[in-house]
Amino acid sequence: MTIFEPAGELAARVVFLHGGGLVAGNRYDGVDTLLRHAGTLGLEVWSVEYPLAPQSTLGEMARVALATIRAARDRRPLLLAGQSAGGAVAATAALRSRGSASTADGLMLICPMLARADELSARQFADDPSWSARSNETAWSAALGPDDAPPAESPDLTGLPAVYLDSGSAELFRSAILSFADRACRAGVATELHVWSGAFHASDCVDESAALSSQSHDARRDWIERWLRDEL
Repeated sequence: MTIFEPAGELAARVVFLHGGGLVAGNRYDGVDTLLRHAGTLGLEVWSVEYPLAPQSTLGEMARVALATIRAARDRRPLLLAGQSAGGAVAATAALRSRGSASTADGLMLICPMLARADELSARQFADDPSWSARSNETAWSAALGPDDAPPAESPDLTGLPAVYLDSGSAELFRSAILSFADRACRAGVATELHVWSGAFHASDCVDESAALSSQSHDARRDWIERWLRDEL
C-alpha cells in the first residue's frame, strides 16, 4: 500500500482500489483519478495492493480492502473508491460490511466491473479489444470462490453508503452500471450516476485532455465536495 498525503489540512481519507480485470494491475494504476483532487479537497489517499486472481478470490480481495478501511478509520470521513475491477472489489467490500465498523462513509465506483451477466452492452461491445466479453467471463471465472458473486448479483443493496457511479456510453460495463445505480436508488441509497456519451472504458485516463475527460474529473470532484459537506 502507498499513502499519498495532502500538503494542507486533512479533510478525509480515501481507500482506493485499482483496476486490472481482477487479474492484473498495481496500486499506482488509475490512482490519479483521486490524486488530482487530493490537494484542493484535503484528501489522504491510501492506494491498496490487493491480491489478484487466480491465486486469490474476490472475497479475499474484499477482506484486504476491509482491513485497510479499519486501519484508515478515524474521526474523519472515509471514502471507499475503486476503478474498473477495483470497483468490483470496493462494491463487494461495501456490501459485506454494511452495519459494521468497516463500513465506509461513501462509495465511488469509477466505470466499475460489476457483473458477469450477458447484459445489452456486453453484447454490443463483446469484441472490444480493450476488454471483451470473453475477457470478462474469464476474469470472473478466475476470481469467484465458492461463496463469491459479482456485486450486481447481490439481491439487496439496502444499507450502502452514498454512492457515485460513472460509465462511458460505449463500454462493456455500461448496462450493469446503469442497472446497479437503479437498484441502489430503489433501495433508498443516495445515488449519483453519470454516463458520458461517446466515452469508452476508462477513456478519461487514456486521454486526459479530452472535453469528456475534463467533465468527468469535474463531476467526481463536485460529488466529493458535496459528500464532504454532507449534502448528498
